[in-house]
Order: sequence, then structure tokens, then C-alpha cells
Amino acid sequence: MAASYGYSLDREAVAALLEGSGRERQLLVDACERISQFPFSTGDFVVRDEDGREVELLDVGEFVITFWSDHAVKTVRILSIERV
Repeated sequence: MAASYGYSLDREAVAALLEGSGRERQLLVDACERISQFPFSTGDFVVRDEDGREVELLDVGEFVITFWSDHAVKTVRILSIERV
């Protein structure tokens, strides 16, 4: 059974979410919900952030969501949402 975590959005991710249309916001919120329901899943790509932490990049239509799962507090950290 999947472990459902909460999720948090960094400031940059919130700004990108608010800039989208209603349809885009719903698509992105749904994607964040799915990520938090399956926190051990990987994205489409993995990169290292400025702290050396591996972060996941997930392709969601016209957007890329960058996140990492903080298993210690059962929260997925959504770092950014970028239109590509």
C-alpha cells in the first residue's frame, strides 16, 4: 500500500502555480497530490540541488515539477514548477 505524505510548496512553486490558468492550476495540484501519495516514486530525471541533495524532476505536460521526499517528516517538498 502507498504511503501518503503531505506536501509543501516553496515560494517559487506557489508563484508559478498562481500564474497558471484555472485548468493549469488544477493539473498541477493534481500532480502534487499524486506525488505525495507515492513519495518513493521517482521523477523523469534526477539532478543535484545547490546543497548536493538529489531532487526529482517530473514532466507534467507543459511543466516540470522539481521535488524531493523528506521521509523524516513524511512531506514531499515541491521546490519549483517551471513552464517548459
